[in-house]
Amino acid sequence: MEHPGYLNMFSDVIKKSFNELTLEELYQILDLRNIVFIMEQKINYVDTDFKDQYCMHYMIKHHDHIIAYLRVVPKGKKFNEYALSRVVSHPQYRGLKLGEKLVKIAMNDYIGEPFRISGQAYLRAFYERLGFEVVKGPYIEEDILHYEMVSKNLESL
Repeated sequence: MEHPGYLNMFSDVIKKSFNELTLEELYQILDLRNIVFIMEQKINYVDTDFKDQYCMHYMIKHHDHIIAYLRVVPKGKKFNEYALSRVVSHPQYRGLKLGEKLVKIAMNDYIGEPFRISGQAYLRAFYERLGFEVVKGPYIEEDILHYEMVSKNLESL
């Protein structure tokens, strides 16, 4: 997949509950997560954690293909706070700030509600720029160094 040098070619952020996802979207989401987390990052884990059914799913498409994705896990399903989870961009679309765009839109949808994440250590600065602070770590999760981080999410990003 080639990507253009400008973001106008990409769809707006699409937001859907699990039941609103089409079978094609669900397949593409799982495929993208497998490409990045299992194939690229070599994480040996079961991606299907039975939380997707409760989440809001945010995605960006290019020519009907999902190229960036995250899910918002409701309070009580992972942490006491809302959680950003499975934040992922297709390798061929990196550097376009699509993940940042998704995070900002998702968090703005829940303004005033704190978020907690278990973020990979190499993304610490990324999440700090978005208002997260380290509250635990570093620690190993799925054989990768992580930090637990929290954002009070009090103002729009």
